[in-house]
Amino acid sequence: MGELNNSDISKSDRIPVKRLVSKRDIGIEAFELEDGNLMLEATFLDPYHLIRLNLHIDPKTKTIIHAKSEFASHPHAACPFVAAKAKQLIGLKIERGITKMVSQRIGGSEGCIHLRELTLETINFAATTLIGFDEGFGLMSRDFNILDENQKHEISKHLLKNSCYIYKDR
Repeated sequence: MGELNNSDISKSDRIPVKRLVSKRDIGIEAFELEDGNLMLEATFLDPYHLIRLNLHIDPKTKTIIHAKSEFASHPHAACPFVAAKAKQLIGLKIERGITKMVSQRIGGSEGCIHLRELTLETINFAATTLIGFDEGFGLMSRDFNILDENQKHEISKHLLKNSCYIYKDR
């Protein structure tokens, strides 16, 4: 078998020469607290920012009961003033329409697009963690996760209606 050289590969299939110029990471961890609440610790990291977000959610009501953010690294001296806006998330319920509510409370010209992005990713992960909770499975339950695909779909279809192709209302 002969070796391929670059001229044997079509131009569109060649791996381009690249140079990493930046990277952004969002990390989220979910914990069950001893009082039964869900705690999420999230970070937003890029070359200019390190933003931390801590949310506590009552899984029975799906309501945010604690919210705190910290701008540990930031490009502008005024950025940390926005951190206090996280408290405005308290009382929001994880349900349809929350994206708009988050944007109104911590986004726009009075907020921070990065804190908004981190919050929405964290809330999306919280919603995933809570699937099956109302049916008695607990937070991110292994018992729920080992159900067959049809059983999981049946349990979660009302929660995820029209959220993607699989849950499209047909």
